[in-house]
Amino acid sequence: MDFIGYRSDALGMAVDLVNGLRAAPAADRPELPELLAAHQYLVDVPWTPLADAELWTWAARLAEVFAATEIEVAAALINELLADAEITPHLTTHSGKPWHLHYSRPSAGVLARARATTAFALATLVSEYGMERHGLCAAAGCSRVYADTSRNASRRYCSSACANRSAVAAHRARRRGAAEAEVETGSTAG
Repeated sequence: MDFIGYRSDALGMAVDLVNGLRAAPAADRPELPELLAAHQYLVDVPWTPLADAELWTWAARLAEVFAATEIEVAAALINELLADAEITPHLTTHSGKPWHLHYSRPSAGVLARARATTAFALATLVSEYGMERHGLCAAAGCSRVYADTSRNASRRYCSSACANRSAVAAHRARRRGAAEAEVETGSTAG
């Protein structure tokens, strides 16, 4: 599902930034220029430690939106992101691509573009679908986030691995409960 009509995967970038921020230890965080490129952002300047710090700070602000459980809180957080993102839409063409919309000023660097698109993607997600399409992974012990872009809006886990692990745990718990109930029934019957 295309949430914002943008050439980059801004919603996926927001999720990966937050999940990267939560990596423990911090040395396991993804390299940001590669992460940006993977989501089709053009990294047009040499990357610096300051750029790393700025984008991880932005990721922490995005994380607050994913952790919010009330629409009013999420909306206020997103409005703050939008205000700080300096969204200045314009049409552009570059690198042989057809005309398309950018959300930040023509001279904006990759950090400004990432902030603008991730803020706009979360704003679009929440305004179109409320709180039902994003959040913290429902798997026990997992602190990652997800954004559901499926048609059926049933996602509650950050990955299929967490979903499968949770399903197996639930199945085992049901079997254990059934076995305990059987033992109780058998011991009271005798």
